[in-house]
Amino acid sequence: MGSLSGNKIKNTYSSILKLETNGATSSLKTIEDGAGVDTALKISTTEVQVDALSFATVPTTNSSELTALLVDSSNNVVKRELNAVAFAGVTTQFFANPMFVLRPNTAYTLVNTPATPTQGGVNNNSTTSSYLFNDSSNTHLQTSSTTTGAISVVRAGAIKIEVNFILEIAAQNTDVTIRVYRKPSGGSAAAIETVVRTNVATGTMAIGFSLFTYCAADAEDIYYQIGKNSGGGGALNTNSTFTVTKLD
Repeated sequence: MGSLSGNKIKNTYSSILKLETNGATSSLKTIEDGAGVDTALKISTTEVQVDALSFATVPTTNSSELTALLVDSSNNVVKRELNAVAFAGVTTQFFANPMFVLRPNTAYTLVNTPATPTQGGVNNNSTTSSYLFNDSSNTHLQTSSTTTGAISVVRAGAIKIEVNFILEIAAQNTDVTIRVYRKPSGGSAAAIETVVRTNVATGTMAIGFSLFTYCAADAEDIYYQIGKNSGGGGALNTNSTFTVTKLD
């Protein structure tokens, strides 16, 4: 029924929209049809409220307009003037933890006085070399220029040290001693941790542990020494790794 013209009220009243009670006031009232069926619209003398709002066609796009309609915590529509930066592309940057993995360049025969084996050079495309990840410019980690077999932590921050050694023990009751050191730039070396493991039989032996510490500003060298007791014997396998990871 497109028009009320010429139709009796008794036949058309249900098509008429009205307030749920007589008279508009400052309080929201539901708009209902003549039969009392509620619509999704409420009005007052100061406000209009809808249960859901949709557009019959897609609104026109305006790439230069900076005024936006937002919904506040009370579900009220509010206007806000935005800066052009709000619509600019955002580049997300992730910090990939720099990691330096040292490996002995050859099998290292243990001696009575703990010492640091010669480490292999960095080559990420080799199966036998040392590795450096996520720090190609040595911004965080680099080979020490003053301490043999050490990793220099260039920037201050927390680090994780991982020791994963594989040894071939040649004599029974061999005591393997591992010391992890730190040596501040221009300072003296100090042991972070000392670990002693005994292997009562000959054969392959694995030793692994992790440490967390903080390195101050300026280069601080992190390295290890490994040795054996006087009656023992063995060698450090080339698959052994000493890893320093920068955490922040």
